[in-house]
Amino acid sequence: MGLDQYAHLRGQDDLSFNSYDDDYNPEKDGFYWRKHARLQQFMAAMYSEQNPNNNEDDDYGLGFNGGPVIIDSKVLSKLEHAIDTEYHDYIATDGFFWGQQYQEEQVKNYKEIDKQFLQWCKDQVSKGNIPEYHCSW
Repeated sequence: MGLDQYAHLRGQDDLSFNSYDDDYNPEKDGFYWRKHARLQQFMAAMYSEQNPNNNEDDDYGLGFNGGPVIIDSKVLSKLEHAIDTEYHDYIATDGFFWGQQYQEEQVKNYKEIDKQFLQWCKDQVSKGNIPEYHCSW
């Protein structure tokens, strides 16, 4: 049990992988993170900005679950800053199931994947494609 996070192009709903292996190809497979709490905090903030009239309360008090977060140029600018600052403005103060207890370690572990993800999103947006983020805990 825990936080699984996915990003892919809109319409690419069947993500059949859950870890990086030798055959991993983000162009085909999408991106995947496991318990990257600060990325989750960031995406939760973006979801709230994109859905200001969504007043659904989370029954469990654990926060954003689902999606999508549409990754556009506004999100990309904020994401680039968040990655560069190790998500300093997106610290998870709780969220056991998100891996909150080792979030600093995960920021370091996922740094290169986050940079790859950022560049991939920039490329996709410039082509007119729509990247999106989903999560499940």
